[in-house]
Amino acid sequence: MIRRMAKLLGGSLAGQLVAFGAAFVLARIYGPEAYAHLEMFALVTGIGAVLGTGKFEQALMLPKSEKDALGLLWAGQRFVWATVFLVAVVGIGSAHWVADTWSLPSWHWIAWSLPVFTGLAAHARLLEYWHHRQSQVGHVAVAKASGPFLSELTKWGSAGWFPLMGLSLGSGAGIAMRWAIMRRGLNSVCQAASPWGRSPSRAAIQVYQDYPTWVLLGSTMNRLAQWLHVLLIGATLGPLMLGWMGMARRMVMLPLSLLATSAAPVLFKSAMDRADGAPLQRLFFQAFIGFGLVATLVGLAVFLAPDETTAWLFGAPWRGAIDVLRILAPWFVLNFISAGLGSMFHRVRKTKWIAALDAIHLLAVGLGWFLGTLHPEWFGGGEWGALQGIVWAKCGYYVLNLGVLVKAVIQHQDEDR
Repeated sequence: MIRRMAKLLGGSLAGQLVAFGAAFVLARIYGPEAYAHLEMFALVTGIGAVLGTGKFEQALMLPKSEKDALGLLWAGQRFVWATVFLVAVVGIGSAHWVADTWSLPSWHWIAWSLPVFTGLAAHARLLEYWHHRQSQVGHVAVAKASGPFLSELTKWGSAGWFPLMGLSLGSGAGIAMRWAIMRRGLNSVCQAASPWGRSPSRAAIQVYQDYPTWVLLGSTMNRLAQWLHVLLIGATLGPLMLGWMGMARRMVMLPLSLLATSAAPVLFKSAMDRADGAPLQRLFFQAFIGFGLVATLVGLAVFLAPDETTAWLFGAPWRGAIDVLRILAPWFVLNFISAGLGSMFHRVRKTKWIAALDAIHLLAVGLGWFLGTLHPEWFGGGEWGALQGIVWAKCGYYVLNLGVLVKAVIQHQDEDR
């Protein structure tokens, strides 16, 4: 497990070092408004990548038979094509309304690229889990390193031509690069599970029908809760605040999320290889401590940073971003721990628990925004009450999520006794 995780973390770290270094240049040639466009682009492609597989990628690790796994891959690829069609209809059809409501003047051009990039992101996610099933993490590590490199290079090269949409186009180029590397060497596999042919194993789809139903429902609510703040804050506080949040996400949350998503499949594979009871519980708490230590170090670094940090790093337009980052930091680090450990819910087969928690998450974000907007004095007062309300709600949810996960792992041990 350690060797595979080291490879994945190495790939993620290489990619993030490129993105982190490029941020100092890009923030001086793009303004907060361009980052607001990027946040909306990331919302669509991020949700589409996770939901566009029907959640069959998480089930890919479970069957013992290769034929059954191909059946699940077939179903996942069909979901990808359905997602492309849906994004084309909804994304392009609503483009002008989104541009007017969120003050994003170049959005109607970006919308035409959404079906392609969303489909590639979803398919890459599906293929990533296939590689993990085969314990072949080399392609995954290279994709995680190469995607950010092309992405940042494209953003830099597009700045003069597309001052508002260059960041989004660069992000799309990185998605395409990751997909191309994930797809390499899998021609025979993708053809055997071609969505235009017959399923290699319809029985497998029936066995794991919780994934396109309960798990997909839960993930839908989870993704909406993860990204709802972009819609709410963008509409309430405008593109400047949304751009500051985009920079905070890029500098802190995105690297943490990539570390978590790189480690999660390896943790899940290791958990599947561990016997129920004490061995599984020991692995879980070791991982919990590891994620917790990383989260603590990141949180301390943010809160101890000088007030002029973002202005000094990125220029005067970003002076207020450090205050936003300090508000967001507790949410970011708790999300990191929860995302890294979340696959354990699938190991102990608590898929309905996931759906219930995701429903709570979505309700909490909406309630936090509503209370923060209506009663900003409850959250320290000021014009950022809506943002602070969302952060308090998210932190409460993640604490609940982790508590329920600990209970699920311990109960699973008790059941085995």
